[in-house]
Amino acid sequence: CHVSDGGYDVTNHLDQVLEAFDRIIGLDRLKAVHVNDSMNPLGARKDRHALIGQGTIGTEAIVRILRHPKLCLLPFVLETPEDDAGHGAEIRMLRSRLPA
Repeated sequence: CHVSDGGYDVTNHLDQVLEAFDRIIGLDRLKAVHVNDSMNPLGARKDRHALIGQGTIGTEAIVRILRHPKLCLLPFVLETPEDDAGHGAEIRMLRSRLPA
């Protein structure tokens, strides 16, 4: 996740990250979110994707991102190192954690 690798702690401070984004860029300009876990620690400044739940961001934080009221109506693009079958399994797992 570029945000985490860039030093923005979406795992522990999602609301503050979104407030900073809104102040600097504007949430109204955000049209989609790509989602993946990260192989890197916070602030590594490298974009190395990991499967959901197998990286340093973690499943719970990713679910909080997907469910966040300021983001939940946006399209999400899964960007993990998987094939189509693996992506299907990740999508099913994430959907099972979201409200119907």
